[in-house]
Amino acid sequence: MAEAVSKQRSLEQKRANHAYEAVTKAKGEKEKELRSLARSAPASIQSVGLGQTLAFWKAKKEEHHLALYNALSGWLKEQLGIEESRDLLEWIATTADSLQYRQATAEALAYLNWYKRFAEAELKED
Repeated sequence: MAEAVSKQRSLEQKRANHAYEAVTKAKGEKEKELRSLARSAPASIQSVGLGQTLAFWKAKKEEHHLALYNALSGWLKEQLGIEESRDLLEWIATTADSLQYRQATAEALAYLNWYKRFAEAELKED
């Protein structure tokens, strides 16, 4: 049991590290907008779904939407074993089964908890 707790803590630390690096990398790029988007991202995923949320962010083609899309996409592809060169949205639409989609959604929400915390701590409000 201690090993399972240790692995979980390690995964939490990896999520935190990845999210911190992504937020730090995005500093200076529409910080207020990214902060706001990070705050609303989990609710958006829960209300309309992971695929639709990602499609919206990608379609907007604005810096803050793409910053969050790329951060979350990079993390999920790493955790789910998806080829780095493959687009996450394309994988969801064409390959993922319902179990994989649920796993991706759960992992996205866990990751976004960290991303949101760091965005609130590191990004300017105005």
